[in-house]
Amino acid sequence: MKRTFGSFVFVLVAGAIIGALYGLMMNEILDQNWGLKAPIRGAVRGMVVASVAVVLEVWISNSAIGRWQRSLKFRRGVALRVIITCLIIYVALASSHLVLIGDREIYVQWFQNGFAPDFLFALGAGVVIQVMLQARRLIGGRTLTYFLLGRYARPTEERRIFVLADLKDSTTITETLGDQRALELITGVFLDIDAAIKRNRGVIHNYVGDEIIMSWLDRGPDGNMPLLQCIYEIFQTLSVRQAHYLKKYGVAPALRLGIAGGPVAVGECGWEKRQVVYIGDTINKAKRMQEACKRHDLSVILDAETARGITMPMGIGIAAVEEATLRGRAEATKMLTLTGPDGSALEALPSLPVPA
Repeated sequence: MKRTFGSFVFVLVAGAIIGALYGLMMNEILDQNWGLKAPIRGAVRGMVVASVAVVLEVWISNSAIGRWQRSLKFRRGVALRVIITCLIIYVALASSHLVLIGDREIYVQWFQNGFAPDFLFALGAGVVIQVMLQARRLIGGRTLTYFLLGRYARPTEERRIFVLADLKDSTTITETLGDQRALELITGVFLDIDAAIKRNRGVIHNYVGDEIIMSWLDRGPDGNMPLLQCIYEIFQTLSVRQAHYLKKYGVAPALRLGIAGGPVAVGECGWEKRQVVYIGDTINKAKRMQEACKRHDLSVILDAETARGITMPMGIGIAAVEEATLRGRAEATKMLTLTGPDGSALEALPSLPVPA
């Protein structure tokens, strides 16, 4: 909530600044002598336009149209988003001009002289906004912010909880569907669960074949609850989408999740493809938890130390799995699984083989 409010305030401030500058420009184009009214009126218009544009953008993004947009190929998706953003900005501009300027003569004058500049402005703004958003999505919103702020210019240490999730029976699915269809399926699964990860403050670090690597900053027991809420929502999403996957691919995909928390070293790495890299035994431990899922035929396994650092949301509990010495570790690790409201192990849907 705080992050959303902060982003909205940033958009309002940016809209006010751009609107004030645009008001001064339109004052010159229309050859008016509005004085301070030009930037003030422009700032108000900018805030109104920014607010309307953000509300419409969020509404479209969270609707069925938004999901369809995200499933499009990159170039088509960007072109469509530019058109939609341009129309949203232009409609907001025209509406704000009509509402904020009650003088009919001035509005007619704007329609004659300012209509084309406003359209070009909206088109240019739409292109810039979408290019920035796509760059943000390609790099990652937080990663881009970290680069700009130089947060990880020098290696530092953080406490994070890592979740490694891979597709169950991926080898069988790939052999049956073929590489291209299997990749289409994996891409669809990751697209479906993306919203739950973002909504619950998770960070996606990488996609490695049929595996997605994500993490949460360790915020203490109560602050770590969104992680488990995210896992529950991921399973719910896969359940809701089961019919779709069965109809399209003949299989209901399921995930195995290994969870482990602890300190990691974080720093920038590389030049041609610069990345924020996380290194530490915590990631290795999460991988061992994921491997244990396959051995015990469970969907989720985490270690006891990590579980102690998370307040369990309503309806989610834990149950012991085994205590074993993991590869590369000297001491035994107690492994747990998550349970649902009925006390049974929290499960993703079982993968169903594609009919021959």
